[in-house]
Amino acid sequence: MSEAFVPLAVFLRAAVAEPAREAPPERGELSSLAPEQEEALCAARRFRAGLADALDVALPHLLRAIARDVLGRELRLRAADVGAVACGALQRLEGKEPIAVRAHPEDLDELAALELKRIPDISLNRGDVVIELRSGTIDLRLDARLDAALAVWRV
Repeated sequence: MSEAFVPLAVFLRAAVAEPAREAPPERGELSSLAPEQEEALCAARRFRAGLADALDVALPHLLRAIARDVLGRELRLRAADVGAVACGALQRLEGKEPIAVRAHPEDLDELAALELKRIPDISLNRGDVVIELRSGTIDLRLDARLDAALAVWRV
């Protein structure tokens, strides 16, 4: 059996032309097919399996890219509420003592209500916040928040 390239249109044309069967034929049932039909069917199954594998690999990356695109458009319309992001995180600290908050210089005014040292950090993007604790940091950058939100969809 050769591994020759078969264009996708060949499989799609056959799927549209023929009504779908209840279940695909088993390997033993292929004996009634001509050798070239059996080979085409096997190639179609390999193609479908490869497509399913590629989708499994690409889906998390595609989902992340789509989410970033949508969020990017939303943030151009209205800036992120870094004050609410920081306040929400501070409420969930449970006994950890924050010592400072870092944000993009243009976002520092939104953090004025916090009773913490505010540090301008040009390495952060607008909407990003990092809370510094005595025992480490809490990363509230957009990428980290997006990863946490998308973690629910990962299998």
